[in-house]
Amino acid sequence: MSFIESYFFYPKLWHKILAYALLPFSCLYVSIALCKKYLTKKMRFDIKILSIGNLVSGGSGKTPFCIALTQHLHKQGYTNIYIVLRGYKRKSKGLIQVSCNGKILCDVAQSGDEAMLLATQTKGNVIVSEDRTKALEYIQTLTHTQTKQNSQHIKNIPQNIPIVILDDAYRFNFNKFDILLEPTLKPYFPFVLPSGYYRFPKRFYKKCDLHLKENKDYKRKVSLYHLQDSHIESKYILATAIANPSRLKPYLPKNVVHEYYLADHADFDFNTLNTLLKQYNATHILMTQKDYVKCMNFMLPVALLMLDITIESYVLDKIKSFLSHTHL
Repeated sequence: MSFIESYFFYPKLWHKILAYALLPFSCLYVSIALCKKYLTKKMRFDIKILSIGNLVSGGSGKTPFCIALTQHLHKQGYTNIYIVLRGYKRKSKGLIQVSCNGKILCDVAQSGDEAMLLATQTKGNVIVSEDRTKALEYIQTLTHTQTKQNSQHIKNIPQNIPIVILDDAYRFNFNKFDILLEPTLKPYFPFVLPSGYYRFPKRFYKKCDLHLKENKDYKRKVSLYHLQDSHIESKYILATAIANPSRLKPYLPKNVVHEYYLADHADFDFNTLNTLLKQYNATHILMTQKDYVKCMNFMLPVALLMLDITIESYVLDKIKSFLSHTHL
């Protein structure tokens, strides 16, 4: 288990002492965060914005939730959907459109793993940008042009309105519908960084439009899928670069002979994975979908932990009510 995971979720005595010692820095952190959120001028855009966020620093399931929500909206006839995220750990800078209606426009090095996963799993328009404001201005200009060209068609079909799904955007002061996800795995302390794992105090779950709890309002389902046919008993090397990897433990199959962990969003090396397969006489590298988008060209035997999110119907009804409302 990494230091970060142990410190925030399963602390030893010296971790607890360190957490209390860092409390003055947590007070400074939360003061700055609140000033940025409430003292900056609110920016308004002429587009519907759904913000998918969390109060903890990672591991709440925002990306699979965005995938499930986008897929549902597309089935309901909403075809003009944009997904905007930072593109953390990508090897590019600035604003890049990763996909257009499901067509991939760049590689994973340029997009980052989460953006590429969203692009491959949805028919939305995925955009990465460190500057969310610039991305929203780009989408607003683009959609205004489309509206002028197809004004009568869009007017007659409400589902053609542009929708933006903002990943990890709770802290931004935009006109948006704020959805906060609360995972079942809770940090040990209720403190903000660096003493705890929260970015805002826990009471801020009440300061959003929709507070969703895992296993109540949305549920995760994990299944095992072999990309290659397996006619022999499988033995797995778990290789993952996600936040809080211990949350995978309940979903692991039998015969995991070795676990290989990297930091969240880190890149994998073909030679290292190939060596591990031989060293432990394993049949498959076991990965999440987020990990696999960085290894699709490796030509190694891979099994995937397929994560699906089911969103309760009453939650989807509240989101669609916001989308159908004329007020932005």
